[in-house]
Amino acid sequence: MFTLRPGANVHVEGQTDENPITVPNVKAIDFERFLSMFYPRDVVHSDLTTLEEWTSVLRIAHMYDFKKHSMLAAEQLHTLVTPVDRLLLSREFDIPEWLEPAYYDLGAREATLTYEEGMRLGMAEVIFIADLRQRVRFMTARGLGHHVFSTVQSMLAQRAQAPPQ
Repeated sequence: MFTLRPGANVHVEGQTDENPITVPNVKAIDFERFLSMFYPRDVVHSDLTTLEEWTSVLRIAHMYDFKKHSMLAAEQLHTLVTPVDRLLLSREFDIPEWLEPAYYDLGAREATLTYEEGMRLGMAEVIFIADLRQRVRFMTARGLGHHVFSTVQSMLAQRAQAPPQ
């Protein structure tokens, strides 16, 4: 692309706004947010503040194996996400350390899953979380609430060993 001069009447990617360089499977807004990590408008304060913006950075960093940028995005996202977001992002972007705490939070919280959360998670996940919540309620009612985290770990281990359906 950059080493040889193109012949006459050849339109090369990136030479004009009408013929930009395309990056497959990347939305322009995600790429723009990712670039703001390298070229911020304000060096002192990050340009990125929302769940959506940091998810864009994580998406591109994960796709192109920018490990330190993925870690930074995950750190920033950790304070912005709900347990459902944490669960979904953990699976999508391979952040295993978010799984158990997300399940723990969903199992131990008072509120049930909302319809919107259920739609985002899918049927299998909703059933798994309902089973987890039932076990947590059972254990808590019998004064065994201190075993909830080990129950989450046990259920996740059983799930990992089960054959895919």
